[in-house]
Amino acid sequence: MKKIINTIESTDEIIGVKGLRAALLSCEKNFKQLLNSCHVPQWIYDLYSLRILLVNDAAIKQYGYSAEEFVNMTILEIVAQEEIQKLILYNEFIKTTNEPFSVVNFNRKKNDESLLVETTFINIDYNGQPTVLITSSDMAEKIKHEEKISSLKVARQQKITLATINGQERERDQLGKELNENINQLLATAKIYLGLSRSNGKIKIDNIDQAEIFLLKAINEIRSLSNSLVPATLELLGFRKSLTQLFETYLANETFNIHLSLEEGLDNLNQEIQISLFRIIQEQLNNVLKHAEAQNIVIRLSVTDQIRLSIKDDGKGFDTSTARAGSGISNIINRVDLFNGTVKIQSEPEQGYTLLISIPNKKNKINKDHTNVLIVEDDPDDQEILTRAFTEVAPHYNITCLNDGKMLVDLLQSFPDKELPSLIVLDYNMPLLNGLETLKVLELDNRFKKIPKIIYSSSSQNHIRNLCYSANAKAYITKGATMDEIKENIQEMLSFV
Repeated sequence: MKKIINTIESTDEIIGVKGLRAALLSCEKNFKQLLNSCHVPQWIYDLYSLRILLVNDAAIKQYGYSAEEFVNMTILEIVAQEEIQKLILYNEFIKTTNEPFSVVNFNRKKNDESLLVETTFINIDYNGQPTVLITSSDMAEKIKHEEKISSLKVARQQKITLATINGQERERDQLGKELNENINQLLATAKIYLGLSRSNGKIKIDNIDQAEIFLLKAINEIRSLSNSLVPATLELLGFRKSLTQLFETYLANETFNIHLSLEEGLDNLNQEIQISLFRIIQEQLNNVLKHAEAQNIVIRLSVTDQIRLSIKDDGKGFDTSTARAGSGISNIINRVDLFNGTVKIQSEPEQGYTLLISIPNKKNKINKDHTNVLIVEDDPDDQEILTRAFTEVAPHYNITCLNDGKMLVDLLQSFPDKELPSLIVLDYNMPLLNGLETLKVLELDNRFKKIPKIIYSSSSQNHIRNLCYSANAKAYITKGATMDEIKENIQEMLSFV
């Protein structure tokens, strides 16, 4: 009886092992299918030996090695020779984190052709051993896509610039007409009356009085014309009073009434936004005056995290589904676009017109209590020049220079939140993590995402610039050749703090 029991137990063990083995084979099969379903090259390699354990069909197709050749290679054999030390560093870094991270590097095909790729590393457990899954995306298509986006942005900016120039030309044309057809006529009439007042050796008071009337009209016209231009009173009187003065000009025509609601905080907005808001309100008042046949205009302007402007009239309105935007509303949209804002129009025939504008209220104030700047530059001469230029442009900043991206990452890890720098300036070409790779690593830690990071490089290649922007660089600035140019570079950097 005892022998029978032992036989049954042995049979159960055999069945259990076979079942486990079958389950493992099924899991591995499923995993391979999942890997091969990805159209981007992928590898799994051993974290410590660096030997490739598994590769997908996309990698076999793109790199030219067979599956058998791949599993007899280490991950170091698929990168360019100059990238080997960096890959070893990335492998050491992945041991310290469970978060995926990406770098840009050059890989090598079987035929020795180089391939620029974005490589993503992530820790996984494969067959019970610590391994890394690598995904390598060919950058050629991505660069083409980003260049297309860049060209579209340039085209859009050209369109905005053209609209601005056309607007300036219209303003000049209007100014010329106002001077020639109105103000010059008033002054000429005043001159005639002054001339008549001295005819036949006698002073004629009535003619002098008439000349004074026309001179006063000319003065009022000049004042009105001045207010219609970029308001010189804006800085002197403040935004609210400048708007009030603008409204008085329109109210003098007695064409419509203006009902106004201006909240606090308007005078604290930067001057570029103040001028744009002033112009938008002025443009819309002109549109109402010319086209709306309105009796009342309600203007509301508030400032919180968004700058919200509402201009509503009770005029004849129009069908927004059929009417095309005129030059006035196009100018308004272009101005709002410059500040990443939105424009919404609500109107129906005989139901009036409402213009709604929302602009993000970005506060670019420097915190004087916390103005540390880290400069990451491997050239000692450039370090010295940058430090000297920073000292002259912004003497209250504390400048610290580091030699490479790895040193920066290690240093930031030791900083408490309240001591994190206000600005990081990165050279692009550096040993032990270049500028782009450093940006990628810093993106892994939420504490560092809000720090403005500037790439400051002698390279002006568009694809590198675009890659850095995609890695959350606030700006990519080409190094100045003279001290004055470097100081201008630094002032641009400080605008992001």
